Amino acid sequence: ALLGGCSGGDGDDADKDPLPPPVQRGAEYEKRVIRGWLLALGRDDYVGAADYFAVGAIIDQGDPFRLPSRAAARIFNASLPCRADLAGVKDEPGPKSLASFRLREGPGGPCSGIVKVRFTIREGKFTEWRQLPEEPEGLEPTGPVV
Repeated sequence: ALLGGCSGGDGDDADKDPLPPPVQRGAEYEKRVIRGWLLALGRDDYVGAADYFAVGAIIDQGDPFRLPSRAAARIFNASLPCRADLAGVKDEPGPKSLASFRLREGPGGPCSGIVKVRFTIREGKFTEWRQLPEEPEGLEPTGPVV
């Protein structure tokens, strides 16, 4: 999403107060990338959702595999039975982050619970997408993350 603003002044303020450079790492950056992916899924835009995955990205929902092409990324995104809302993102050592999602109804029917996915994001694309095993705390999801 692009943010724009207007200073309401005569235009000189733009030279005095430049915008900070875009964030390239950290929880805010990861949140923006993950939210963009979730928005594409919410619109059933599987081509757009596939754009968030690097060719060769590792997908792991218990049986890891690589996405060999954009077409494979599109098929993966279209196969997700649930939709989700981002509950939080936590930075981890290195280029990884851990996102928590609240599942909700999707194309596969009713879904509920909380799931966690460990992401590696490089240049706005997921290079690793690893869903963690369910935690035995009673918050058991009924399907894959999204």
